[in-house]
Amino acid sequence: MKSLNSYLLIASAILFLGVVTFGAISVMSVHAVSEKARMIETEARNIAFIGRLQDQAHQLLLAEHHYLLDPQQNAFARDRAESIGNALRADLSDHLAYEEATAYPESLEEVRLLRELDAVVRSLAQLTSPEGNSLTGAVPPQVLAEELLQRGEQIKELLTQVNALHFDIIARKIGMAEGHFSFLLQLFLGLSLLGLFIVWLGYMLHSRYVVSPVKSLARTAHRLAAGDLSTRADTHSRTEIGVLYRSFNEMAETIQRHERDLSRLTQELERRVEDRTRSLEQAYASLQRTQRDLVRMERLATLGQIATTVNHEIKTPLNTLYINLQLLKRAARTSMPSDSAGHSEILHLISMIDHGVLRISSYLDEFVNYARFPPSHPRRTDTNALVGEVMETFSQKAEEAGVRIEARLDTRLQPLLLDERTIVQAIVNLCANALDAMPDGGTLSLATRAEDDCGIIEVSDTGTGIDPEDQERIFTPFFTRKETGLGFGLAIVQRIAEDHGGSVSCTSRPGQGSTFTLRLPIDQSAMSPDDEPESAQLEYGTS
Repeated sequence: MKSLNSYLLIASAILFLGVVTFGAISVMSVHAVSEKARMIETEARNIAFIGRLQDQAHQLLLAEHHYLLDPQQNAFARDRAESIGNALRADLSDHLAYEEATAYPESLEEVRLLRELDAVVRSLAQLTSPEGNSLTGAVPPQVLAEELLQRGEQIKELLTQVNALHFDIIARKIGMAEGHFSFLLQLFLGLSLLGLFIVWLGYMLHSRYVVSPVKSLARTAHRLAAGDLSTRADTHSRTEIGVLYRSFNEMAETIQRHERDLSRLTQELERRVEDRTRSLEQAYASLQRTQRDLVRMERLATLGQIATTVNHEIKTPLNTLYINLQLLKRAARTSMPSDSAGHSEILHLISMIDHGVLRISSYLDEFVNYARFPPSHPRRTDTNALVGEVMETFSQKAEEAGVRIEARLDTRLQPLLLDERTIVQAIVNLCANALDAMPDGGTLSLATRAEDDCGIIEVSDTGTGIDPEDQERIFTPFFTRKETGLGFGLAIVQRIAEDHGGSVSCTSRPGQGSTFTLRLPIDQSAMSPDDEPESAQLEYGTS
């Protein structure tokens, strides 16, 4: 049997050898270019070194110039010149040894230039040596300065020539690298043309011996898909195409069994799709909750900006009004007789205005406190102790209102991660609302317990209750049925609960009272296993 796979294997082997050859040549060329790049980098460092030598020579000339201006008084300049000269000669010696060991054609010329430079530097050192002191005293300063200038020009010229040699080396290495790149480009273009020819030849052979038989098999498969299970494929090919035709005929004989398997698979897929649909619905619900939280956070941020503006634009003139009102009250008391009819009327009007200003200020403070609510700082806290503190706080007020306070505290409740200040504020707000709902007296109940990994704080009253149409709006800012207040009390409670990762809910029946449930997550690290809940009944009575 002839095998198309063998033909493809031979063609693939040829292509593989070509690719490997091109890759090997490319790697060698890239390696050569990399070597040239490293050489260029070395020459760049040499150029930088020559620049440093030039800086040192310049500093040496300056130091010697200072010394020659006043040899008797410039001992510091002489020492500095000697130090710089020693460093410069040491660097020259190291670089000279390096260049003598280098095999570049320019190395001999550079070694000659460096030796000349070393001779010039040594001649400069003689001017500041003890032996040169007599020379500096005998030669006029102008002549010495001219000599320094000439030697500086010699040093500059020598270093320029050395740098020119290094630039020549860099230019030669760049030219060699460009030659490698040009060779790679020519090789790439030649192999590309060869590859195009091989692709065209492969396409023609593939179309004749593979595509045409496959098209015939496709037409037969189309008839089979239309329901003609008796159709069969016929070919005289002795390659893998013939094997494919015979396999197709075997497939046609097992279509019915495959259809049954497909039916079962479809049912399984439908079940999985339903499961996935439920998961997506749950994810969509979670996304909606997240979106609502984001909208609420954006609304709170906007409200904070509004509160800042309102506090500035209203509180400032309000304070001015209040101060002037106090001044007006003082003026009225001092300028008018206290027994006159107008005096009492003016003071009454001023008192009404004063009360209104204070009322507006309290509303504004309540609005700003809600809009600019500080972040919570939770720590492990005994919830029962917090509830007990609130009960002690409200005991006197409840007694005056004819309200009885009772509590059912779960003494085995684990500590919760709470911000004590904000949680106390939440419980106080709930208790204050409960007292307002019982104008004729009643019972205020507080309870704590654990439920589903949450700590529960319940505040119940036997008051007037909440209308069903209002229960969905009670946690909305600015909603209130009271004559005083802006409706932020329960909104603040909800915000405190959400800041702690919890929630607050309300159940109420008109005329029978209301129960507010504050759910807060339990600190799992503080839980001990096999804890049995035990409740302690605490009651506070009022007459």
